[in-house]
Amino acid sequence: MPVMGIATSTAAPQAALPTAAPFEPTFDWTPKARLLGIFGGWTLFGMGVAYIVTMLAGFIIAGNLTDPIKDPYLAIMELMIVVQAPIIVLMFAVIHAYAARANRVLSLSALALVCLMAGITISVHFVLLTVGRQLSPAAIPAFTQLFSWQWPSVFYALDILAWDFCFGLALVAAAPIFGGHRLGRWVRTGMLLAGALCLAGLAGVVVGNMQIRNIGIVGYGAVFPVVSLLVARFFTQLSPAWVQPPDNELATNSGRLPA
Repeated sequence: MPVMGIATSTAAPQAALPTAAPFEPTFDWTPKARLLGIFGGWTLFGMGVAYIVTMLAGFIIAGNLTDPIKDPYLAIMELMIVVQAPIIVLMFAVIHAYAARANRVLSLSALALVCLMAGITISVHFVLLTVGRQLSPAAIPAFTQLFSWQWPSVFYALDILAWDFCFGLALVAAAPIFGGHRLGRWVRTGMLLAGALCLAGLAGVVVGNMQIRNIGIVGYGAVFPVVSLLVARFFTQLSPAWVQPPDNELATNSGRLPA
């Protein structure tokens, strides 16, 4: 970073030039970012509802809540996850653009964790939608322990890592970015609840009980779509042309919403 010098002269003293602020204000919040955040929130809410309906239909056809969901319901759910994951990344990128400078470390951490989650879960479900459905289980030793949704399974563990651990931490990290205004507090509470449920689902992996692990599914499958809707409404109420206030003003993220 270049250092600003103060021009001097032996002929006549000059007034000191104003020094640069230690940190420049961020201007990432743009009308386009706001619209993308609204689009992402509403889309994730709609896809979340569709995911729940498809999952319930799969359980009804199976006749219980313990057996793995079968095709075509499983394939539809996996395809929705492949589409949904990049939209989650988009929404968290908008959250990072919105975050005040005091929360940029948290927002960047949340974005990085969501990118990691998306990379893992897209890889898992893409492989299962393609290779997993074209290979005969008899062709690969320990096929069930690699590609199935019966615990223990390598791909099952990777997906739990993505959604329960990475996504759970991302939600907890992003929660403090919101607050103050009533709608902002709802978003913050919803993110904390969804993140806590995701992380609690990891207990099922520790004890080898996938019924306990279903707590995590409630977090990202049921609570998070509602949070996405709240985020969309939150961004809808923001001014498209909002500019971050200087450091010396007592402003918070919640102050960007109309009274």
